[in-house]
Amino acid sequence: MRELFNPGPTGLGTSAARLAAMLGARQPQTAQTEQSQRSADSGAKSSSEITIPELHCPAPVRINEPLGAEVNHRLVAWAERIGIYPGKLDQLRESNYGRFAMLVHPDTDDPDRLLLAAQGLAVEFALDDEYCDDERTGSDAAKLGCRLALAQPAMDPVYIVDDEYAAQLEQAMRADPVRVGLAAYMDRVAQFGTPVQVDRVRTAALMMFIPMNWEAGWRMQGGHPPVWEYLATRQFNSFAPCMTLVDVVGGYEVPGALYFLPAVRRATMLAANASIILNDIYSMAREREPGIGDGGLPVLIAAERGCSLQEAVDQTAALHDETMRTFEDARAKLTTSIPSPDLWRYLAGLHAWLGGSHEFHRGLGRYSS
Repeated sequence: MRELFNPGPTGLGTSAARLAAMLGARQPQTAQTEQSQRSADSGAKSSSEITIPELHCPAPVRINEPLGAEVNHRLVAWAERIGIYPGKLDQLRESNYGRFAMLVHPDTDDPDRLLLAAQGLAVEFALDDEYCDDERTGSDAAKLGCRLALAQPAMDPVYIVDDEYAAQLEQAMRADPVRVGLAAYMDRVAQFGTPVQVDRVRTAALMMFIPMNWEAGWRMQGGHPPVWEYLATRQFNSFAPCMTLVDVVGGYEVPGALYFLPAVRRATMLAANASIILNDIYSMAREREPGIGDGGLPVLIAAERGCSLQEAVDQTAALHDETMRTFEDARAKLTTSIPSPDLWRYLAGLHAWLGGSHEFHRGLGRYSS
């Protein structure tokens, strides 16, 4: 991993590159970690006794459980203060998004910056559960479009000049815990990010709304979408919004001229694809519970190909591994061809994010089976 942090020139502007090198140097006991990762993957089973194959994924760069616990404690206190997750604070605490944030952002030890990442996870999972996936908490496919349309003003202010109508909008924003959480989260993003970074975070989150509506349409009409169609929409309804925080949480900014290069965009979305395919594997047991989701990619592959669920899991794992290797190849080419320490650090941050996410999915929290 470390060789990709140090390909650039020396001299002016290399301080950020040294930060990236420090990120690589913080990887814990590589051989021991990778061995435990292999054994955990090869023996991992869901509640339905489906074996998760060994996955091609980096080891976590940093595991600091006390730091994760502190971030989680702050997250629950914040949620209680603003009113998100009403009556479900114990569920939020057990989901352990503070640990998730600690694992996926190893280039900072600042619990307040890590709290921002945890807040993003908590708010976006609340939206997913309350609006989209979990019928037990009030999700309704027929109402999803209206709910998402009113979630957008929580993230991107609407300017109504009539006082009466503006007051009605404000009341509606405050009446829904998800909207309250989205607005509070965007306020926090603005504390740490530049206006450009804030807009990146907002845009990535709003891009999820279209595939969420697509998914609701399929639920209402019944049946299963073709796998290619699922993959095409899942790219945007993934962890991509969370990954837009990589440089924000790290305390730097990838210049827009580089961030929006097609090759950089491709690398970012490959990382997002790898993250959500892994999520589909580990969340399969949860997604198959009555009233929650549709089982994700393995279930769709099994339905389309007429194979067993175990075979479908194996094929999903193979797709994950191919996606990961394609991302790693893209990262290597970008790191050796573009002399930008901030870009190198960002690409290293994406790689570290994937390793931390894998560790979280294998452990306790939202995806424990």
